[in-house]
Amino acid sequence: MSDIFPQNPTLVTLHNAAGMQVTLMDWGATIHSIKVPLGNGTLREMLIGPANPEDYHHQYCYMGATIGRYANRIDKGQFVANGKDYTVGGGKDVVLHGGDVGFDKQRFSILEQQPNCVTFKLHSPDGQEGFPGNFDLIVKYTLGDDGSLRVDYHGTCDQECPACITNHSYFNLNGKHCKVLGHEAMFNAKSILLMDPRSIPTGVVYDVTARTDKVDNFNFTQFKKLAPSGSVEDFVGDENMRFTGGYDHAYVINDYGDITKPCATVKGEVVDGKQVQLEVFTNYPAFQFYSGNAINQGVPDVAIARDDNKEYGPHDGFCIEPEYFPDAPHLKEFTEVNPVVTPKQPLNRYIMYKFTVL
Repeated sequence: MSDIFPQNPTLVTLHNAAGMQVTLMDWGATIHSIKVPLGNGTLREMLIGPANPEDYHHQYCYMGATIGRYANRIDKGQFVANGKDYTVGGGKDVVLHGGDVGFDKQRFSILEQQPNCVTFKLHSPDGQEGFPGNFDLIVKYTLGDDGSLRVDYHGTCDQECPACITNHSYFNLNGKHCKVLGHEAMFNAKSILLMDPRSIPTGVVYDVTARTDKVDNFNFTQFKKLAPSGSVEDFVGDENMRFTGGYDHAYVINDYGDITKPCATVKGEVVDGKQVQLEVFTNYPAFQFYSGNAINQGVPDVAIARDDNKEYGPHDGFCIEPEYFPDAPHLKEFTEVNPVVTPKQPLNRYIMYKFTVL
């Protein structure tokens, strides 16, 4: 993988008036670090990932990267656009996150830089990974004084093409190398998309509040721990986790057009007397919630934790990935909430992460 990544990444660090710091790099327009001031003169790291940016080729988990052209999965890499059949990502059984050389493995250029914001740009030529059309993506990061990091995506294409851009940061609000199963979450979503054994949505929308005998593992309509006992044993036997070994599911956002409400709110544990909360806002219709089930699993190179120099493992971080529905090109019943990009219809979506010390 080292032959894919360029060397000597360019780093940009944003600052706000409160002392928060966000470091980004041009490889994959990646969020390398988010440090939140705790109010006692110290900063707490919110992300997991390699300490050295040049070591990103030692991880296969898309840590902090911009994902495209199509985030999440496309069944067999096949879809119809422009009245033609296309096969992307080499036509694998499941094409994930744009294929072998997605946007996470490409160097973006820096268009503009200010103390609290930076704008990246990438040109993806017609046919790259099999996708049609010349696609241009602008990614703008803006750090607010209120503890928010807003990510704006503007994508244009000279042909009709499915496109879905998101960020793949792994959060650990405890600020140290540890499991996140003790984090508490509440989602503005009461439905998930059910999946087949390959994690391809079946088209069935499942109401996580429908059970009356117990609280469904997937029901985060009120705050609860990711794993109440702190162990993945909580997930054993859940029929909707038998293929994933944890959370790796698309949540359908309630009234997703209302961007004043966070789609997800997650609280870390109290560490050294301080607890950090993350709220995620978006104008996408869904988000993938991933509990880091396969971090460093079955790969030749592994990511090493930046604080203790030990290997990251499963459930050391979680992801909230706002996006269109996975495999949306094949979910025709939901076409109205999963538009394709055309010369007349660009992609304009945003994600905002807001951190608060409680």
